[in-house]
Amino acid sequence: MESVQDPGVSPSPLPVLVNDLGTQTDDEPLTQYSISSKALSPVAFDELRRYRCFVTPQGWVLALDPASCQTFLCRPQDGERIQLPPKEQGFPESCKCLLSDMPGAASGSSVVVFDLDDNEMWVCKIGATNWDSHRYEPSMFVKGRIPQLTNIAMGHGIAAVGGRIYFELTAREMGVIDFNGKEGLKLDTIEVDMVDLPLSIRMASMYLVESSGELFLVVIFFDGENVHKIANHAVYKMDFSEPKWCEVDEIGADRVFLLGGDRLGISCFGASCSAGDHGLGGNCIYFLNHVPTTTKSFLHVIDLKTGTEEARRPFITHNGYHMMPVRSPFWLLPTESTLQAQGSFFVPCNLRPLTRRVLFTFSCIFFFFLFLFRTMY
Repeated sequence: MESVQDPGVSPSPLPVLVNDLGTQTDDEPLTQYSISSKALSPVAFDELRRYRCFVTPQGWVLALDPASCQTFLCRPQDGERIQLPPKEQGFPESCKCLLSDMPGAASGSSVVVFDLDDNEMWVCKIGATNWDSHRYEPSMFVKGRIPQLTNIAMGHGIAAVGGRIYFELTAREMGVIDFNGKEGLKLDTIEVDMVDLPLSIRMASMYLVESSGELFLVVIFFDGENVHKIANHAVYKMDFSEPKWCEVDEIGADRVFLLGGDRLGISCFGASCSAGDHGLGGNCIYFLNHVPTTTKSFLHVIDLKTGTEEARRPFITHNGYHMMPVRSPFWLLPTESTLQAQGSFFVPCNLRPLTRRVLFTFSCIFFFFLFLFRTMY
C-alpha cells in the first residue's frame, strides 16, 4: 500500500493521478496520487467537485457549470481562469478535450471538445462569444475496401502541435485539423506510413504526445492478452520534413510522458511535462493502465535510459481492497504560466482587484510620460 500524506501537509505537486470513489466510502471521495512522492492525499482542486471537468494534455481543465452551462478554462496550480461563453445543452456523456495551442499563442488558441460516441466536435476560440459545432465524416478502408466511418478521438492517439491537431487515421495517412486557415477550421490529411508492429504482438496501445513542440508516438506492447503486463515499448518522433516516424531511444533528460488513464484503448490520453520542475527523473514514461471492467489500475514507470520498468498499484486505499471508481482515473497536469505563454502577454480573467489597479496605474504613468516625451521633442 502506498503512503498517505498527513492532512496538514501541503498538497502533492503536479502531475498527479486522480481517483474518484464517489460515495462508496467514508474516506475522501476524490484522492490524488503524486507520482513524485508516491503518496496519496485529498484532491485540492475544488473545481473537480463543483463542475463537470475535462482535462487536456496541455494541463488546462475545461469546466462546465451544470446549472448555467457556463464554461471556463482553469489552471490546477493556482485556480486562474479564462472565461469562455456558455455551452447550450452542455456536452455529451463521453467527451475528450484538447487545446489547439497554449493560451496566449500568437496564432490564437481554440478549445476543442470531441464527442466519443458521435462524429461531432465543438470549437471555441479563446475570446470568442460562442461555441461552434462541426460534424465530420472521415473514412478509412477496412477489409474488402469497404469504407467505414471512424471517430477522430475514440480509440486513436490525438495531439496538438503548432496550432494543429493531429490524429491517427489509416496505415498510410494521419489526420490534421487546421485552425489557422482563411476558411476557418479545416480537416486534412498528410501521407505518412504508420510504424510496423511485430507480428508476434497480439495487443498494443498507441499514444500521440506533444513534447516541447514536437510530435511523438508511443507504442505499448502487451504480453499476449494480458493488458496488465508490458512486453515491450517503442517511441517514435515525427519528422515533418519527410514526413515519417523515426524511432528514438530517449525523449529528453528533462521530459516525462504521461499516458493512459480514462479507459484503456478508448481515449488514448497522452501528455508531457518537465521532469526537474516537478521532482521527477527525466527520460521516463508513466503509463496508467486502467481497465473499466475491473478494479485493477497499474501505473507502469518505464525508464528509457536504464531500460527498466516498475509497476505500481497506487489506489489500494480502502482496507487493502480495490474499489470500482465512479469514473476512470485521470491525470491532473501542470501547465505554463497564464501571464506569459509562448511569448505573448496574456491576462487571466480573474486577476484580483488590487492587481488590476496596479496594472491600471502603471499604464497611466507610462502613457503620461510617453505623451510628455512627444510634446517636448
